[in-house]
Amino acid sequence: MSKRKSHDYQNSVRHWSQLCGAPISPDARQFMKTDTSLALRAALVAKDEGRFREFHDPMYRARWAEPADPSDRALLHRLLVEAGLDADAALERADSSELEDRLERDTDEAIARGVFGVPTIFVGDEMFWGNDRFELVRHYLTHPELAGET
Repeated sequence: MSKRKSHDYQNSVRHWSQLCGAPISPDARQFMKTDTSLALRAALVAKDEGRFREFHDPMYRARWAEPADPSDRALLHRLLVEAGLDADAALERADSSELEDRLERDTDEAIARGVFGVPTIFVGDEMFWGNDRFELVRHYLTHPELAGET
């Protein structure tokens, strides 16, 4: 990537971060290829326990705003405790074959539906990929009669 394009990309990320109120540190890049499967399975446990937002928001900050290794069990343990969960039990369940299979199944279902990246948002059957589509999502949510038109 050229120096000019890289600079523009970094500015774009900063601009979107400011617009969405979702801070992103430039240092977050160091964890781009880190295995996040345990964190994803922990999120499923939190969801099942009705504590998804309590886990997700701090997990987002730990991954993107204050970069930490999302595969670090100690980090996940701390975030699960802070989310009001029994972290030992949650991690034990997250390590189970049940949750491994569920994450694989959920991923396969998303791919079959057309998902190829994040964020992906569906409004009915209309798929929107990328943070630059948030305004389109808002438009379709306020004009549901448009969904499904081709």
